Amino acid sequence: MKKIVFILIFASSFVNGQDIKELYIDKLKSSWEVYESETFTKSIDKKTDSLYRAVNGKGYKENLLENQKKSVTERAKKLKEIIELFKIKLTEFDSLAIIEQKSSNNSPPMDFTKKGAILTKNSIYGFTYNPNIENGKIKKTDYFKDSENPTMNQAKQIIGNLILRGKTNYLDTIAKVESDMFAGPLKELRPEIEIEVILYNKNVKEKLRLIYLHETFVQIMNQKK
Repeated sequence: MKKIVFILIFASSFVNGQDIKELYIDKLKSSWEVYESETFTKSIDKKTDSLYRAVNGKGYKENLLENQKKSVTERAKKLKEIIELFKIKLTEFDSLAIIEQKSSNNSPPMDFTKKGAILTKNSIYGFTYNPNIENGKIKKTDYFKDSENPTMNQAKQIIGNLILRGKTNYLDTIAKVESDMFAGPLKELRPEIEIEVILYNKNVKEKLRLIYLHETFVQIMNQKK
């Protein structure tokens, strides 16, 4: 009986002791595991696979799997760096949120700068960095000050207020409406900014939730009024 109790306590401590890097990787591991499925393997064109092996020394499937895993891992490491910059310990909070925006405009001149904020119960920590610069330094900023883009300024104010008021379920609704509109009446709309919202809550089974929005959700909300 004591052994069972010890195992349960150890397992609970492991889950509660996970950092943002581990939680983020666990959350997104399905994004590369899909390439390991038999269904995906059977769908690979043999000529394409042969070409990849000739050029890269690895098959098409292996390249996709490796690149996706690397992308998620590097992103998770950066999130950990950001949290550590502000000396935040995840285990000391019941919940917190991270907002991060990046340009989705692929037309030159391209802007690789990322901006965002960590929101806890009592504090807001703004940051910015450029992942395209090797060892790019993370700088502290006032994220919620006025943006150069009025629509983005309104978007981040809405997101921040909903998080601080504990109404994050509204963000899920906004993301769903936005997705439906992009697939339908607003399919010609081209957002310029993607916003990733990372919601951490240690008291629920799904400790990390990811929500993706664009600054154009403000226009969509205004149209639906």
